[in-house]
Amino acid sequence: MTSARDNAKKPSAGRPMSRFERNRSRALELFVERGFAQVSLRELASHLELTVGSLYNHCSGKEDLLLEFIEEHYTAMLALFERRPRQASVGTRLPVLVERLIALHDSSPLHFRLAIRELDCLRPSQRQHIERMREQLRQRLSTSLRSTGCHAADNDIVVLELFEHLPLWLSSYPLGDRHKALTQLLISASSPCENRS
Repeated sequence: MTSARDNAKKPSAGRPMSRFERNRSRALELFVERGFAQVSLRELASHLELTVGSLYNHCSGKEDLLLEFIEEHYTAMLALFERRPRQASVGTRLPVLVERLIALHDSSPLHFRLAIRELDCLRPSQRQHIERMREQLRQRLSTSLRSTGCHAADNDIVVLELFEHLPLWLSSYPLGDRHKALTQLLISASSPCENRS
């Protein structure tokens, strides 16, 4: 059976998008708005303008669709660490990372909310998969912080939680203030830092 992610990829030239592909983002909105557990399979199919039977042609169930949304989120979070500027100084690495995190949140706030609120709705095997992704994220964040003189080894779980949640907490503040607050909180949480004044 194909996954919802496979079906949601851009259609090849000449092939129009399926109704599922066009409306997939509606499922994300519905899960965030109502809460995953409150959405029935029938309601999900209706929201996607499909019958329940045709929904199964695109994914094996709403849990798999939830997994794909959360997996997309953590894949994007991990990608924040892949685009390291070649000439970035040690002092600018963390602010650049924070800028990327804020930009990611601004471009996909629903993914952030869903990943934080609905992770426990996944099946145990799915949660294990996401926890492995979170562990990769924790390792990359810890490595990045150590490269700036911060030693997060004792607090790296706390720093990961801050990294995941702060964009949501600070989203109502102006960008400059959000950026400064996020940077300061990450650095403080990962203390002791050698370069802190």
